[in-house]
Amino acid sequence: MTETSRKLLVVALSLALVGSIMAVGAIAGGTADSDDSDADPQQTSYLRAVHASPDAPAVDVMVENETVLENVSFGDVSEYLPVEAGTYNVTIAAAEDPDTVVFDGNVTLEPRTVTTLAATGEISDGAETSFEPVAFEDTAVTPGANDSAVRVVHLSPDAPTVDITAGDGSVVLAENVSYQNASDYATVPAGNYTVEIRAATADNDGDIVTTVDVSLENGTAYSAMAVGYLNPDEAPADTMFEVLTAEDATKTIVVPTDEEDSEDEMTTESES
Repeated sequence: MTETSRKLLVVALSLALVGSIMAVGAIAGGTADSDDSDADPQQTSYLRAVHASPDAPAVDVMVENETVLENVSFGDVSEYLPVEAGTYNVTIAAAEDPDTVVFDGNVTLEPRTVTTLAATGEISDGAETSFEPVAFEDTAVTPGANDSAVRVVHLSPDAPTVDITAGDGSVVLAENVSYQNASDYATVPAGNYTVEIRAATADNDGDIVTTVDVSLENGTAYSAMAVGYLNPDEAPADTMFEVLTAEDATKTIVVPTDEEDSEDEMTTESES
């Protein structure tokens, strides 16, 4: 196994993070070597990939020419991969035609961060948006025992800027979220919701574009990712609009006691 593979597969024992709801792909090289546990957790980052390009084929993702995810199809969300912090060359190519490269560029990961890298935009000739990976920081403060946290990630290339509401507009979860952007996390009571995606207005009462049912569990954070085309008949591909709900990593804030002089400590823990 190469040094790059070991970096990509390092197990940071002090940082146990949740995987996504939909696990896809394969980590090249199998399990990590036993000496990988010696890696510095303070220099470890976590990265997952989302295929949100509605007219792109299934893809392979390579980091420094090492394949880390294989045959990722539209709508797939990978597990989090542990990666040593640094700048990496990332290549995204068609799974059935490796010579068809849709992205080749550098991605920088800071230490102790958790990132979703979404493949967004379109690859067809005459498309309205260009293909590009967009990074989002995932870590939310761990919700309380009876609460959940949710944010909205807008990845639908033909959808307008949106507001997100529930309860027939009585609860505003996010507002004015534009394409390739994400809202802040909103804390809500855990439970089942019918979420309303509306054209953005000043009073969050725009026309409902679509609704989606989501189930939010106690103490868990989610990304609700809007993907696909609102109007597939007018788009390069017949890829219907949908909302992917993925479970995100969370963090715990440890407040020092009166006897301690240290600053607030940020730690990361897994949520089931």
